[in-house]
Amino acid sequence: MQATGIAALLSLWEAACQTVDISDRPVTIVDYGCSQGRNSMIPMRKAVDVMRSRVDASIPIEVVHTDLPSNDFSSLFEALISDPNSYMTGSSDVFPLAIGKSYFAPLLPPGRVHLGWSTWSLQWMSTNAIDAPDHILAGMSRSPAVAAAVAAQQASDWECFLTQRSREMRPGAKFVAGFTARANAETGWEWLLGELWSALADMRRDGLLSEQEQEQVTIPIGLRSLEDIKAPFRQSGSFAELALEHLDLVKVSDPFWPEFEGSGDRLAFARQHADMTRAWSGPLLAGVAPASCEQTAFVDELFSRFERRLSEDPKPHEPYMAAVVLSKKPQ
Repeated sequence: MQATGIAALLSLWEAACQTVDISDRPVTIVDYGCSQGRNSMIPMRKAVDVMRSRVDASIPIEVVHTDLPSNDFSSLFEALISDPNSYMTGSSDVFPLAIGKSYFAPLLPPGRVHLGWSTWSLQWMSTNAIDAPDHILAGMSRSPAVAAAVAAQQASDWECFLTQRSREMRPGAKFVAGFTARANAETGWEWLLGELWSALADMRRDGLLSEQEQEQVTIPIGLRSLEDIKAPFRQSGSFAELALEHLDLVKVSDPFWPEFEGSGDRLAFARQHADMTRAWSGPLLAGVAPASCEQTAFVDELFSRFERRLSEDPKPHEPYMAAVVLSKKPQ
């Protein structure tokens, strides 16, 4: 799923790499929210290749990967060595760096960054604004109080992120991002995360957790609309010296659905989606597991039930992604 969304952004990313001002050296490219790095290799490879076509081979290129301190940076460094798409393969004077810190805080000195990249990350809120009583994802709750709290937190987070990135970007720098968003009437997550919430409700009905404990299992993700993304730029056309060059809503296709249509294997399809969902949500869910449950056992039970539910009623999972290009005001 992540790779499918990234592929949809690559033309925007290549255009940014081709047109960004790189008169200042060294060239600095930042991968915000890198996770384990596997999904970063192709876009970073593209950026390095384009930069090398524009500057002399002796000009150093920095590639800075950032994520939370708890991130698995060891897997990132291993990917740089072993991944067949690693941007280090065959490259010279390319220097990978890593920073373990939230991107809602300053990460780099002012005026350092030429190119910024971020995918499948900016939907996460900086904090869990409120527990949702009716859904596992905060941004999909129908509670007016939850919806208001999520909207306020996401607006604050977006302005904070833009301000921090603007300080780090050089004049003329560009930033490309893709993150989970919503259309007016749907999010694309209704089936998948609805079943995850139902699996949690099944555990409550079976006496494995209380109603209060179920409510506390909330994933702090919101789903911005395109209007939410535009909001800071609406009054003057820019925000913190950043201009919104491109904004689009992309419906991402289900990478597992064609295989399922061909094989009809419900169990394999369910397992693929359960594994993918656990990869991005499992660590968070372990952290908010009820005190009465052992963390790993809780997550195992939840995803076992989730997988079973998915197999009973398979549907294509086609979430929406916002494709965003920002540029820093030239000098």
